[in-house]
Amino acid sequence: MQEFDLDQLADWLEDETQAEECLDINGLHGFITALAICAEPLNDAWLEDALARPLTANDKDAIQQCQLLHQQVCEELYSDDQVAVTFEPETDWQDSPMQLWSEGFMEVVFALPERWTHPQEEALATALLPIEVASGLFIDEADFKPLYGNPKLLKEMFEQIPELLTDLYLLLQSPEKL
Repeated sequence: MQEFDLDQLADWLEDETQAEECLDINGLHGFITALAICAEPLNDAWLEDALARPLTANDKDAIQQCQLLHQQVCEELYSDDQVAVTFEPETDWQDSPMQLWSEGFMEVVFALPERWTHPQEEALATALLPIEVASGLFIDEADFKPLYGNPKLLKEMFEQIPELLTDLYLLLQSPEKL
C-alpha cells in the first residue's frame, strides 16, 4: 500500500477532468472526518457523493488515498490526538478553506441524521455549533444571525473546531452509562 499524500490527493481533486461539484481537498477532508466521527465506513457510494460522479478504474490510486486519509483521521480520533485539519481557523470565514471543510462535514451530518443524535442532545448541539456556523449554511437562520454578527465569538468558536472533533467522536462512540 502506498503512503498517504495530501498534496497528491488535492491535485487530483482539482484536476480539470473532475466534476464541477466535486469536493476540493478541504471539503473532502471535512466529509471524511464526519464519516470517521460517526463510525461510517468509507465506501464507493460515499466517494461517488464526494466526487459528484461514478468511480472509474482510473480512480484506483485516488480511492486508495481517500481510504488512507479516512484511516489516518480514524487513528487520530481513536488515539485522542487532535485531528490535523486542512485549514487555519479564521474570522474571515466566507469562501475560506474552513468554510469548505465545514460544508463537507455538514454534508455527512445531513445525509446521516440518525448517526448524529445522542441522548445528551445539548452537548452534541454545542459541539456541532462551531462547524455549523463555519459552514455558512445557516447564515439566514434567525437563531444564527447574532453569532455571525459577533467577530470575537466567531473567532473563539472557529478556534475550537479541531479540538471539538475528538469531543464529537467520544460523545458519539462512547458507550452510554448504564
